[in-house]
Amino acid sequence: MYPCTSVFHISHMGVMRKAIGYIMNANSLLGRMLCITAYILTYDFMFEHFVFKLFYYMGLDYIEMEPLPKTLWITFSILPFTLYKGIKSMSSYFCIFLYLLVYIPFIHALFVTNGIDAYSLYSYACVMCLFFIVYFGMESWRNLFKPLELRPALSFRWIEIITLIITAIFVLSRMKSMHFVNIFTQSDVLYDLRSQNSEAINGGGGFIAYLQGWLSGAFYPFLLVCYLREKKWHKALAILFGYILLFMVDMQKITFVMPFVLVALYFVVQLKHETISQRLHSLIIVTTVIISFALYFAQDNEILFVVGAIVLLRTVCVAGWLSQFYLHFFSEHPYTHYSHINIVNAITNAYPYDVPLGVVVAHGTQNANANFFLTDGIAAWGLSGVVIIGVFFFVLLQFINAIAFRYELKDLFVVFLPTLSFLLNTSIFTTLLSSGMFILLIILLMVESPLVKNKTPT
Repeated sequence: MYPCTSVFHISHMGVMRKAIGYIMNANSLLGRMLCITAYILTYDFMFEHFVFKLFYYMGLDYIEMEPLPKTLWITFSILPFTLYKGIKSMSSYFCIFLYLLVYIPFIHALFVTNGIDAYSLYSYACVMCLFFIVYFGMESWRNLFKPLELRPALSFRWIEIITLIITAIFVLSRMKSMHFVNIFTQSDVLYDLRSQNSEAINGGGGFIAYLQGWLSGAFYPFLLVCYLREKKWHKALAILFGYILLFMVDMQKITFVMPFVLVALYFVVQLKHETISQRLHSLIIVTTVIISFALYFAQDNEILFVVGAIVLLRTVCVAGWLSQFYLHFFSEHPYTHYSHINIVNAITNAYPYDVPLGVVVAHGTQNANANFFLTDGIAAWGLSGVVIIGVFFFVLLQFINAIAFRYELKDLFVVFLPTLSFLLNTSIFTTLLSSGMFILLIILLMVESPLVKNKTPT
């Protein structure tokens, strides 16, 4: 009896593992539908019972959906995901994060926000849904660009030299503003120093901010992955120290945490590349669902409440409540017609407000920086702006795919993580110009580095 019971138990566990593996695999349509349905229902529950309940004073709305609108919300939410087949290119890597952290919250905001007329609601929903269907389906199409690389290639040594020079300029120019504080126990000091240093940088014309963005978004992650690939640990440590120097000026927690995340992700991806490619979506979804409910039921605990606010309000749900801000504001105020972009405004001088876009949208209560579909879409030109920036992003994805052919995806996952994090929270033009994505693309296009396929490490 006991051996039979043991065999039955082992067999049962094997079946369970296969079932879970099937559900979490991107190749399973049924698995994807189960995962994403669980995600959007959890998102709706947490937005109503946590985000709206605790932060309604910020001007958030929550309209309980009737059966028909709820059915349409679910349909719009899951339809693009039917075309997702795992991460097979850089475009799908970008789009899975945008889908979960931008698209899903935006569609939800359309259906739960007060004052949105039916035409606007369904126009925005249809356009956004169409774009994400295209983004997920583009891997099966012919690329707009042939594989791109520039010859003759720039020596890798030049990138190291340029990085040293920019770092030296940054440190020398901001030395008097550099401080190191404990991000866990000195939050008040950190925020005060962040405000002071931000004003000092802006007062200096903002050039140092560009240098910082180029270092954190392009030079440092590129070099870090190269050094890890070649096992040059002392140089990798130097890059970590460079990030600490950046943190000592901007006082942004993400700047402090980013290098450690990059290192951890590098080793995880090297070991589990296929698993990450096929199951990243389900790992994000399962983690979000578990953490969301755990924090919801433990929100009486002060420490867990702070963690919950960060995880739910500032990460998973941030695009949702910011979508409400932008939808409300630009239903009553003039569009920027892209004059919120410094270069455009320098030519047109047509920016209609006296303060930055994020500040004016939040009515001066905060700087509500948001993803590019809100800033470069709704704020710029309403529905037409969403179409314009959606097409622009499609071309950018095609361009990135054309550059990426020389590299292993598992390396680019790590290299692009900082700029991807910016893309989720800022204008696409800010990400390109100020946060280093354009510089990173140029580096990948023209530098002969250790990351190029079939190159023997030195």
